[in-house]
Amino acid sequence: MMKSIYQIMQLVGRLDAHVADDFEGQDLDFKQWSNRTEDNVRKMVEYAICMANGGGGSVVFGIADRVKGHGKTILGVPVDLDIESFHDRIYEETKPSLSAEFDLVELDYGTGQLLIMTVEGKGGPYSFLDGKSVVRKGKECLTIEANH
Repeated sequence: MMKSIYQIMQLVGRLDAHVADDFEGQDLDFKQWSNRTEDNVRKMVEYAICMANGGGGSVVFGIADRVKGHGKTILGVPVDLDIESFHDRIYEETKPSLSAEFDLVELDYGTGQLLIMTVEGKGGPYSFLDGKSVVRKGKECLTIEANH
């Protein structure tokens, strides 16, 4: 059962006393935003495949791992993100094509804005265009060996 945006944000609110890793699991992961857009897109494609193959889930971008306190944890994402391009790249770089939903969530603490990517766990199995694939097992994305 995937978490709602509301449930995810309740967990984010508890990051003053917890590290993000405490809340990660089969259907939820937290990722820090990289200064290089391409790195973020690659991460999105990988985690979209990973979560979809693992039954569906969400990735919250803009959160540092293994530190406590909203100021240190919630690093946020830039304000001028081209969400449509993220959606398109995931769709174009997965097979079968995966559709991810994106939600920008404003916060009144930390740096102000998080990006939540959610994918359903229906259909599949999903892979990169080259046939490589990953699946969510607990808190990790594991490579699936291709069957020949």
